Amino acid sequence: MPPALNSSADRRRQALKAVQIALSIAFSGAMLGVFFGVALGAVSTVEAWLIGLCAFVTGSMLVLVSVHPVMATGVITGCLSIFLALYLNAVSIVGYGASEQIVAIVPYIAWFFPLVLFHEFTNFGFHKRAIGVLVSLAPVPITLFVLAHPSAPRTVEDVGAIVAFLGSFFAFVLFVGYFTRHRDQELLSAAMAEEAERNAAALQVNEERFRLLLRATNDLIWDADLKSGKMWWNDTLLEVYGYDPSALANDMTAWESWVHPDDRERVFGSLQAVIERGESNWTGEYRTICADGRTVNVMDRSFILRNESGAPVRMIGSTTDVTELRALESKLRQSQKLQAVGQLTGGIAHDFNNLLTIILGSAEALSDIHATDPKARRLAEVTMQAAERGATLTSHLLSFARRQALAPKHLDPRKLLTGLAELIERTITEDIDIEINPAPDVWPIEADPGQLENALLNLVINARDAMPDGGRLTIGASNVTFMADDVLRAEDLKEGRYVMLSVSDNGCGMQPDVSERAFEPFFTTKEVGKGAGLGLSMVWGFVQQSSGYARIYSEPGDGTTIKLYFPAAATPQAQDPTPRTGAGLIGGTERILVVEDDDMVRSHVVAQLRSLGYDCKEAASAAAALEIMDTGWFFDLLFTDVVMPGGMNGRQFADAALLRQPDLKVLFTSGYTEDAIVHQGRLDPGVNLLSKPYRRAALAVKIRRVLDN
Repeated sequence: MPPALNSSADRRRQALKAVQIALSIAFSGAMLGVFFGVALGAVSTVEAWLIGLCAFVTGSMLVLVSVHPVMATGVITGCLSIFLALYLNAVSIVGYGASEQIVAIVPYIAWFFPLVLFHEFTNFGFHKRAIGVLVSLAPVPITLFVLAHPSAPRTVEDVGAIVAFLGSFFAFVLFVGYFTRHRDQELLSAAMAEEAERNAAALQVNEERFRLLLRATNDLIWDADLKSGKMWWNDTLLEVYGYDPSALANDMTAWESWVHPDDRERVFGSLQAVIERGESNWTGEYRTICADGRTVNVMDRSFILRNESGAPVRMIGSTTDVTELRALESKLRQSQKLQAVGQLTGGIAHDFNNLLTIILGSAEALSDIHATDPKARRLAEVTMQAAERGATLTSHLLSFARRQALAPKHLDPRKLLTGLAELIERTITEDIDIEINPAPDVWPIEADPGQLENALLNLVINARDAMPDGGRLTIGASNVTFMADDVLRAEDLKEGRYVMLSVSDNGCGMQPDVSERAFEPFFTTKEVGKGAGLGLSMVWGFVQQSSGYARIYSEPGDGTTIKLYFPAAATPQAQDPTPRTGAGLIGGTERILVVEDDDMVRSHVVAQLRSLGYDCKEAASAAAALEIMDTGWFFDLLFTDVVMPGGMNGRQFADAALLRQPDLKVLFTSGYTEDAIVHQGRLDPGVNLLSKPYRRAALAVKIRRVLDN
């Protein structure tokens, strides 16, 4: 708060206390005057009533001050000064008329002096000048009354006393007036001097704060005089954009030359439209060309100042580099788009795989029925091939959506790549040189071996197609450790130890817009019929589901490198032995409870299991299956779908069934597992799963394997 305001507030607080004290003294004196004057008979009846009136008025004002203190130095002070001036004259006239002795009125007229002080020091503007004149002339009525009173002739001493009283009173009024005027001037001068000093200090602090703010921000701060065209920039112009302000012409033509040529018409048109509409704020986003030739995306925010006539005279603003922000927004949109496709895939996979299960099984049955009819058998085989291609398509989509049920195992990348070498050689053409070069000390990883092999083969096929005239294909594996600073550039990658599997070619490479969309499903640059656009999307989804990360590095004409990062496994883990199966379909006589909500799939599966010799019971829901078990049926195996209606999924139903029969074997089946038996991209420990669609042979082997283990 400025000193002048502080001083005024202090004086008001002091005046409030003075008013309260004056009212208290006047009220107390009046009450004592009434009591002792009446009791001793020293005052007349009229005088007693006037003293009582004083007690009533001052007491009322004392209460009012307590309720509304803000009125004390205004209305109450002014009214009290007027009342006391009139009251003192009235009681003096009454007192003198009763006694005709000047001595009798001395106790009253003596209060005219403090009344002057009270008015000057407690009245803060309530008709102060008019009331001041009244207070200055307050003793005149009683003086004239005394001089004109019809009594014995006045002695020289009496007249001299009256004149001395008036002279001293007027002198006192002049002195108090002079003192208060000079005191207010001195206070005002001191306050103005202190205020000027404070303003100078504040200005210095603000200038220092502005200077530090300019140094702290990465934004380009600028100030343009629209009349002269002159501009001022802060040091960011040199530090971020590479332009030296001291070497520029300091006018708006410099800024205009930095705007990308393709954006100039739009930016200048937008600014001109804001100025013509009389608006005060302009925001524009465009590309700026830096001194070193780089192009960055920037956003300008400015405020336009206008003169009294509304004409623009000045524009102040800031320029922010939003290149990285826009890149992150693009990645976010891409991620959201991929996520939406993934959710759609998961939604249709369950029903689609149920249909494929029926088609595949029916085609197998038709193939067996028409074993002696080549034409019919061929149609059945084509149907099976089409169903398997549909199953592969759904599998790739589920991999992309990160909803594929994975069975990860500890793998040695060196052994994995060595084992794939022969298959890779058969996949590519003879005019492509192959180099498989894993590092000797590469760490083990934990991943689904089948899915990982498919991912690598997809990358090899893409590399082959990028080198139609031959070239070099390089496949490697090495250890990588990401620190906190490294992972900031990839939001899906956590710090730690990773194994990098890379597939590189020196083929045609990709344009930037192609590499940005390469992981999108159904996006392909190949000719119609030569690619569905699901290879890289499947790779991306599989790596993501394995807690890894995938990156594409490509330059047109210089080839492409795709790097897959998998978390390094902590310790090696013994591999489960692969169970041996016979050459034919092996059935059995065990009792199996089949739970499947799709009627056609359920009928198809039950028919296949009964053809293998199993004793089957079927149910369309978990509730119906539990009712069968509660009637006393005992089963060797529960074969249940994972996704079922009715509020209980396959995993919850299996838990309830195991409470009834603890030795019950459980085999799950599903075309889309949700999160019931798969968590963090892998099957829960001890869970057996047969993914839809499946052939009769796969069903027979899986059933027998679960029953025998």
